Amino acid sequence: MWQSFARMNRALGLIIVALAALGAAALAAGGCGDQGAHRGLTPGQLLGRLRELPGVTVEEGTSADPDLHYYILHFKQLIDHDDQSRGYFQQEVSLLHRSDVPDVPVVVQTSGYADTNLGRPVELTRLLAANQVAIEHRYFGTSRPEPMDWTRLTIAQMAADEHEIIMALRTIYQGAFITTGGSKGGMTAMYHRRFYPDDVEGTVSYVAPLSFGAPDRRYADYIADMVGPIGCRQAVRDIATEMLSHRRDAIVAHAQADASHAYTQIAVGAAAESAIVNLEWTFWQYHGVGECSSVPPVSASDDAVIAFLDAISPVSDCDDVQVERFKPYYYQSYTQLGYPDGGYEYLAPYLQYTDADYANELPVPDPPYDSAVMRDIDDFVEHNGSHLLFIYGEWDPWTGGKFALGNAVDSAVLIQPHGTHASWITDLELSDLQEALAKLEAWTGVVPMPSRVHQAGVAPDVVPRIPPVLGHALRSEK
Repeated sequence: MWQSFARMNRALGLIIVALAALGAAALAAGGCGDQGAHRGLTPGQLLGRLRELPGVTVEEGTSADPDLHYYILHFKQLIDHDDQSRGYFQQEVSLLHRSDVPDVPVVVQTSGYADTNLGRPVELTRLLAANQVAIEHRYFGTSRPEPMDWTRLTIAQMAADEHEIIMALRTIYQGAFITTGGSKGGMTAMYHRRFYPDDVEGTVSYVAPLSFGAPDRRYADYIADMVGPIGCRQAVRDIATEMLSHRRDAIVAHAQADASHAYTQIAVGAAAESAIVNLEWTFWQYHGVGECSSVPPVSASDDAVIAFLDAISPVSDCDDVQVERFKPYYYQSYTQLGYPDGGYEYLAPYLQYTDADYANELPVPDPPYDSAVMRDIDDFVEHNGSHLLFIYGEWDPWTGGKFALGNAVDSAVLIQPHGTHASWITDLELSDLQEALAKLEAWTGVVPMPSRVHQAGVAPDVVPRIPPVLGHALRSEK
């Protein structure tokens, strides 16, 4: 499920005019651009080179962009990179090819989940007129080992997957490599840098949190102190309270009447409660201040209240399909990634369900949490990090867990004012935008062109809609 996001005006007209001129000058001087597609390997030659890579199968896809050729690759990966005896699985990788010449970079992207990108260029690819590699995360989508040994779903194993793919493609592509991703994908990009810091020239992580607990209280404090106008925040809390205290039966009945969703793993009543409890978080993560006027008063009709919940935090985000789809994420959050405490004490008097009612969201019972894993990532960034760029939205609750730079070299944390979980480089204020573009140019040798993003007529990137944040984390502790 995909969300469209309202985007803040940031004087982009002025920015685009100024930077498009720079981009035009770069093209005139022989820098990378569309002409790069006509040099180097032809699509047919590239197909042959790809098929020569050990353990790789390739098929051609169709790209809507005439300057890009789309290939779907499958890499034979070790289930355990430290123990070959555990066997292999097939990992899906999408490739958008522009040119293999040295002045065309390669953007290596992952969503951290299944590859739902389907060959669409992300913001960074457009900015740099780059090639793009999209890596499906192990244990998601079609990239699932059989049988599923959940103990091998770790950040180190995925980092090794990414390393193998990058090293293989570096035998073909000569340009600078930049890793990137949004949300869990941005986290995944940083984990790869921790284990293989020299694989790439830089990393751009969009809206990527770093959690230090299961749950992590910092997020609750951030929502309480930093997120949104006070009046809007209170209106969202009031309607959530109204839903649990007086509209629960109507909401559950509405969900039960929709035969397109099944609730056998998490019962519909528990799913409805989770959706309501997560309403505040999801509102600020995906919608934000631009939707404050849509929050219904507590006196609104059942239909209006239900319509608002459906638009912001639908009960169906906890149906059987979604629970099954995101079990690997739940497992990772419980074992290594951590997760937020959303600070929902105000709803505690109205809660009816306990952890036992949500046990089926995990593929194995009660996996142990290792608190040292994310502390190690933090230590790497602050003491050994370099060429890192973090983009956040000011009013995205996940920003409560933003990365700290410490002594990281040639790195920056940039925040889109009032931004949500859909915050982009091209939506930054002018000074921050200029800083981000300067770093990209220094890392790749290419002048980024914001005009390429906006001329495309689509959002620069789209964050896939995920279920409400872990139910255990976002329900108030009893």
